[in-house]
Amino acid sequence: MDTFKKILDDVDEVDLTPMIDVTFLLLIYFMVTTMIKQPEAELSAILPGKSAPSSYNKPKPESHIEIEADGSVRVDGNYMGNAFEALDLPDVKDYLLGEKSKHGEDFVVHIWTDPLANWQAPLAALNACGAAKIKSVSPNMRRK
Repeated sequence: MDTFKKILDDVDEVDLTPMIDVTFLLLIYFMVTTMIKQPEAELSAILPGKSAPSSYNKPKPESHIEIEADGSVRVDGNYMGNAFEALDLPDVKDYLLGEKSKHGEDFVVHIWTDPLANWQAPLAALNACGAAKIKSVSPNMRRK
């Protein structure tokens, strides 16, 4: 009976010293490994009071490729063929190369795809943009 009372009266204690040591080690580790950000004063930003250069105000020349559900492709309203017949759409590529030579590197192409179109059609338009080396392509889905 005495041993039973001794077991019940015994109180367990947890030594917190190792946990405090580990916490300080983690704190030091994170302080050393974090990157210190530049002060905001050194960051370059265009503030609202200053006027932006005129090149920011000019709209970029753009072209629109519209893909219908049946695969027909129109560039700027002109019919250019069917995306299911050719995987690279050579007429679209030639048209985009001509537009790019007129407008330069700032030329943007928007691809509007019908939601019911097959996945092959926008891929063919993207291939044509890649062949024409267009750097700015914006794929969109047209709402019906």
